[in-house]
Amino acid sequence: MAQVTSIVKMVYNTIFKALLVLISACGMIFAFVTGGYLIQFLSSIASSSVDVSKPGGATSTLWAMTVNLSLLCIFMFQHSVMAKPLFKRALYSSGFQVVERSIYVIATSLALQCVMLYWHPIPWINLWNVDTSGTVLWSVFTAAHCFAWCIIYSGSLMMDIAELLGIKQVFYYLRGLPDPVTYKSRELQRFYLHMRHPSFTGFLILFWVYPLMSLDRALLAGLWTLYMIVAWNVDQFDYQYQSHQLRKKQYEMVHSKVMY
Repeated sequence: MAQVTSIVKMVYNTIFKALLVLISACGMIFAFVTGGYLIQFLSSIASSSVDVSKPGGATSTLWAMTVNLSLLCIFMFQHSVMAKPLFKRALYSSGFQVVERSIYVIATSLALQCVMLYWHPIPWINLWNVDTSGTVLWSVFTAAHCFAWCIIYSGSLMMDIAELLGIKQVFYYLRGLPDPVTYKSRELQRFYLHMRHPSFTGFLILFWVYPLMSLDRALLAGLWTLYMIVAWNVDQFDYQYQSHQLRKKQYEMVHSKVMY
């Protein structure tokens, strides 16, 4: 009987670990696919001016705004609620705390996919419409967006992209190691809790530096900018920590050059 119980436990543990790996892998793949679609959604810059000669009626405009606002609120609700301790405790009680980050990534990607799939453009009402048929202006806007995406992805890499996607947590669990966040200093953990996103500046460029600021684009840019500002809780202690780390890295770089 004891041998049967041991075999059952072994099979259960194997299946459970395989499930963790599957969830983590799905989260990573889904995140990269969604990231590609997001680049197209936010940074698709036409090489000519957009045709706004076909205005929609008041009803269609109101309906489009209602749908778009609902989609943005769904994303912000998911992004906020799933980051709360209550949701994390629920996962801990179910035994899936190892893939908490992976589940968060999958849900975020799903919410973004809904935003992009069901988004209603309103090009007939706009704040500005810059003609990008000329090579120079098109190149300027394209370069600005390329620069913004470089900021976003470099920020994610510096913050440990494997941990952001939830892969590292599962790898450490399979190796019998504690959560990777425990290897970070308390100051860095505190900073991560207060900093909502590593690429605030990059997203601001993407939202606002765009040739056609249509009504729907203005809604997205304004609401998500406000959301990032409200969620940004970095204080003086966090700035001092960052300043100390910067001076430390500069000192190490200078002295490493002197040694060589």
